[in-house]
Formats: sequence, structure tokens, C-alpha cells
Amino acid sequence: MRTLQNTNHTLSLVNAAEEPIRGPGEVKVQVHYASLNPTDADIARGDLDLFLWLYRARSPVKTGLEFSGTVTEGSARFAVGTKVFGYTHLMKGPKTHRDVLSIPEDYIAEMPEGMSFAQAAAFPLGAQTSLVALRDVACLGPGQSVLILGASGGLGVYAIQIARAMQVSVTGVAGPDGLKIMQDLGADEVIDYRKTPLAKISGSFDAVLDLSTHYTFSETRHLLKRNGTFVPADPMKNLWTFAGNPLRSQKAGYLLVDRGDRAVLTELARQVSDGSLKVGPYTEFDFEDFEAAFASLNEPGRIGRTVLRLR
Repeated sequence: MRTLQNTNHTLSLVNAAEEPIRGPGEVKVQVHYASLNPTDADIARGDLDLFLWLYRARSPVKTGLEFSGTVTEGSARFAVGTKVFGYTHLMKGPKTHRDVLSIPEDYIAEMPEGMSFAQAAAFPLGAQTSLVALRDVACLGPGQSVLILGASGGLGVYAIQIARAMQVSVTGVAGPDGLKIMQDLGADEVIDYRKTPLAKISGSFDAVLDLSTHYTFSETRHLLKRNGTFVPADPMKNLWTFAGNPLRSQKAGYLLVDRGDRAVLTELARQVSDGSLKVGPYTEFDFEDFEAAFASLNEPGRIGRTVLRLR
């Protein structure tokens, strides 16, 4: 069995690693694809070592959050042979950069008909997080507006669609390569950040959703309405801002979707099946090419999610 293992903050591919034992309430899955995202890069660099220690993370595999695959040891809910996808716990594991995964059944859902394994691995974190950010954190509704920073990335391609389905007006911000994808997904207005930096964007919005993780509340508050909400995808950069919420009419919303939710993922899968939600674009690498895949995360204007093909 192959895994990606992190030793002294250097990732390496390891063969013949021990297969996990299925625990209570878990299913064992043969992994076909696993996603790669900036959190994996943070873990590989050691940026989250303290949090992993505090959570008592014990997984020998340190990276990998989303995945798709086939159940090999099932449960009452997921029979052997079922095609599933999911999102593991952000900190406590088990992580998904491995051939075989044992994961709580509450973190996964059955793949919708017509969705490929590659698409399924690129889907759960972005779609679930976007839904929570817009519906539960920003509390948006029909007739309101949102500015999405990083709107062509792995989360943004879902945030645009989910916001439009909520009848929320969407302005998307990305690099020049992302303009067409944002338009195709339904954004009302698109902005090239290279031509129009954040400070020069006009208008005011009920929410600013920073999926690029590059901005802070102070850098975006001029774009918020009086009672608007700034929602950063990386809450760690805005901890002091949350503490000041009681003193301001403009708020910073705390967004942390730290694991898959079977009910939410099942609902999102249904939306894919009925055509109301499109699976976003992704870039695919062989598992053995993980170094090139990690390097691609730093490319400006990256479109959609990055996935690793295991089989």
C-alpha cells in the first residue's frame, strides 16, 4: 500500500505501509482519488503542528482531506462495492493520501450517478464549505449581494453556484484565466484583480467571502454594507477581528467546516444529480507526481481543485 508520509516536514511516497484497521462506525474504502489543497501544504510545512498536537492527531498519514473510492468493508448504511466520496476530519484524521482508508460513515456520502471519481474527490470540501459560509455564517437571502474573492478556485466555483441558487447577487474576483469560468457559473459581475485591485473595487455588499485566504477584515471592510459580514476561509488570520465583533455593526464570520457531513453531502450530491449544481473544474496528477501537484498550488490564478489519481 502506498501513502504520503511527512517526516521533518518533507513529504515522501512510502510503499508497503500498514493497512488501517476498521473501527466502530467506520467503513473501509479503496481510494481512487484524493484532493490536494492549501491546508495540505500548510501541514507539510509544519504550520499546523501545534494544532495537530492539541487535537492528538495520530494518523501516520498527515495529508489529504477529500477523497473518492469504493467500499471494501461496509456497514448497514454503505454496502461493499458502494462508490462513496467524503471529507475527513481536518485535524484528527484519518488522512486520505493513501491507497486504503478507514473513515467514519458520518463523513461520507454515496456518489451520485454520472459523477466520476476524479470529480467526486474535487467536490465535498468546496461545496459543503461554500454552503455553510453563505447560508449559515453570512446568513444571506434573496435580493442580497456577495463579493467572492478567489471565486475561480476550488471553493469559489461552488460558492458562485450556491449563491445564485439562493437568489443572491454575485460579484466574483479572480485572475484573468478565471473570468470565463465565473461567468459560465452564473456570476453577475466578474473582476480581474490584476486590473482592479481590492482597494479600487467599487460598491458595497452584504457579505465579502474571502476564499483566497489573502485578505483580512481591515482590508475588506470598505466593501461591506453597514451590517455586512466578512467571511474568511482561513479564520486563523482573523482571530483578533472576531474578538472585536461586539463593538462593530460590521462583523467577521467564523467559518470552520472541519469534517464531512453525510446529510449535507447527500443533499449536495442530489443537486448534482438533478443538474442544479455543476461539478467544478479540477487539475489531475498521478499520485507519484505529488511534488509537481504540490508545486501547482502556488501557481497564481489556479482554477478549481487539484486531485491525485491513486488507481
